[in-house]
Amino acid sequence: MEHTDFVLTPAIGKNFVGRRALIDELVKELADRRSHIGFCLYGRRRVGKTSMLMETKHLLAKNDNVIVAYLSLYDVADLSSATFSEELINAVITAYQEKGLVPLKMRIRDLISTPLSVVGELLKNLKIETTIAEHIKLMLEYKDARDKGKNYSDYVRQAFNTGQVLANATRTKCIIILDEFPEITKFENGLQLVKMLRTQYELQDKTAIVISGSIKKTIEVVALSEGSPFYKQLIPKHILPFTEKETEEFLKLYLGKVDKNEVHRLYGVTGGLPFYLQFIGRSTKYSGSIESIINTFVDQEGDLFFHAEFEKLSEKEKLIVTSLAKGASNLTEIAKDINEPTTTVGRYLPTLLNEDIVEKESRGTYLLSDKLFSYWLKKRAAR
Repeated sequence: MEHTDFVLTPAIGKNFVGRRALIDELVKELADRRSHIGFCLYGRRRVGKTSMLMETKHLLAKNDNVIVAYLSLYDVADLSSATFSEELINAVITAYQEKGLVPLKMRIRDLISTPLSVVGELLKNLKIETTIAEHIKLMLEYKDARDKGKNYSDYVRQAFNTGQVLANATRTKCIIILDEFPEITKFENGLQLVKMLRTQYELQDKTAIVISGSIKKTIEVVALSEGSPFYKQLIPKHILPFTEKETEEFLKLYLGKVDKNEVHRLYGVTGGLPFYLQFIGRSTKYSGSIESIINTFVDQEGDLFFHAEFEKLSEKEKLIVTSLAKGASNLTEIAKDINEPTTTVGRYLPTLLNEDIVEKESRGTYLLSDKLFSYWLKKRAAR
């Protein structure tokens, strides 16, 4: 049976597996130039949200009337509103350049760092739509003012309006994808920035935004809970791990053929998270039993993936998650295992739940969200 190679980057095209109904919904809605509807994709880390976004972008690229700009907030270096604005301008204008709709011969990132007087002359000599040229010049004027210590608010608003300006000028629709959107809460005046973006978004009719986020509590603060800035502005979509059937489909794509017992075991230990299936599945192409492959991965790669995350936890949180990994499942069992009062355990659990490290299985019963992390912790505790 024909198969493809494992990749450790977001899966698109022939490498993308499952979730077709959701992808079709995203593409259909976002491709509709009459629609202003956007989406909020949320789910645990390593569940494949970025692959969902990149596959959506890949499919929309076939439509010349829809321009897609992608920005991961992890790439915004200094966590400032000004830098975010520059990165957003760069992402949007670059997307239009790549479609041949903004005939700038230099990268917008280089243009932003060019003196305003030089840019003015440059724009005059280009066959560029007047409103686009005026917007670029306005952006640079706001940047110049911001560099001199003036208020950044107008700069941010105009930066976020770039997609609307270019869409109007080129008779297209602009889709702005903001991956890892909760990172914005770490910026200076982060929540205020989100409110500012929401206000500006309400004034636009030629754009749609798609955001994604992993940390449950933060995505609720910005988009999902009543009173959050983007509440009912975006359609929420909870991205779940693969089902066992999707896990089998995924492994067949890369391996050509699979043993159903191995699929069941891999699904059980990875919880259907594509990121882990990529790593462990790749090793099954070589040699060894499935158990030896899983244990080798956990022993060799586990510290790389999990040690830093574990060390970020407080001492009490470390004890709680280790207890859960060993089999404790409720307040009483955890408290007994770590020799702490149930009130102490109850005080720390909400934080672990909000950060999606722990999930509630049923009333009063808890388990670790990431099954492979749980397996790593169990092995670590047994050393």
